[in-house]
Amino acid sequence: MRYSMENGLYLINDAAYLHIQEGADHFDYTLYDKETMRQMYHGQMDANMVLEQPPKGILPAARSAVFKDYGINAIRVEAVPPDLLRKLKDAQLVPPLDEYPRPDPLLTMSDIACTGYLNGDLLPVSDEIAADLSRQGFAIYEVDAYGKAKPLAEANIPGTKLCGSVFAISREAWEASPMFRGAVADRMNHQVERELTFRCHLGDCFAIYQLNHHDPEMRYIRYESLESLQSEGQRPQKDNYELVYTSPLPEGTGLNVLWEKFNIDHPPDYRHPSMSISDVVAIKKDGTLTCYYVDQYGYAVLDDFFEQQPRQANRATPLRKPSIKAQLAAKPVPGDQPTTKPKDREVR
Repeated sequence: MRYSMENGLYLINDAAYLHIQEGADHFDYTLYDKETMRQMYHGQMDANMVLEQPPKGILPAARSAVFKDYGINAIRVEAVPPDLLRKLKDAQLVPPLDEYPRPDPLLTMSDIACTGYLNGDLLPVSDEIAADLSRQGFAIYEVDAYGKAKPLAEANIPGTKLCGSVFAISREAWEASPMFRGAVADRMNHQVERELTFRCHLGDCFAIYQLNHHDPEMRYIRYESLESLQSEGQRPQKDNYELVYTSPLPEGTGLNVLWEKFNIDHPPDYRHPSMSISDVVAIKKDGTLTCYYVDQYGYAVLDDFFEQQPRQANRATPLRKPSIKAQLAAKPVPGDQPTTKPKDREVR
């Protein structure tokens, strides 16, 4: 007779986490989206359903029962460390950081990956949204329960879907649409809320701040080194900056990885200038928040970036205009972005 209740955490199709917890006469299971870490579904099944599965151990049998009950075409199943469960549960307690704007906010990539379709080039949508997007000119695809996708030409989209299938649209078409661009641009209208979410986030994360591109005076200090600012008795002032991007910090990601990512491999929902001198990167790791000034040859720690008192509307000291030589030396040539891995920059 077993006295300990078993539980397991698994990564399904590299898109969703499945947690199974054994009870006295039932099994609880919860599905989490891998990308957003948000809970998708929570269910419970009778222990008899598990016993109906082929004998393979209690947790594998429970897992198979969940796949059957939820209609998951599990192509890849991988056990993951159980300590990840705490991060998944913590993620439900606070609002998310900047998320990829999906055409259907209620569906994630896990919904389409559960069919076995793993290409990543299609985004799932509900029947109603599929019909609306079809009227706007989007091509609609149907992904069946076996992970096979086909385009649909019918006008009445909701009436065509087979049992267990999912409607979807092209990721490329979505990212080129005004709706996607508008959703990304709207983030800039929520500076206070987004910064509060970042600072309260329980996991490792980062934020990128850039000088306000709508303030003409910022052109005098944009691309200036920290030494150059300090030689004029100035320092990076937080109220000159805008929060342009927040995201969870992948394990093993440091400043040089972020530099490369935001110079030569922008995320699709990052629609701002490449990371450059005068930007500020805030990194929250293991509960410690550190701000770095992107400098000429590395990164300089800013001890008081978030603790500064807001300045008055009329600046006591006007921003100086650097010499033409200094502007030409500091300002990158438009379109002249690095095409190879940049040399590691130092933190000081």
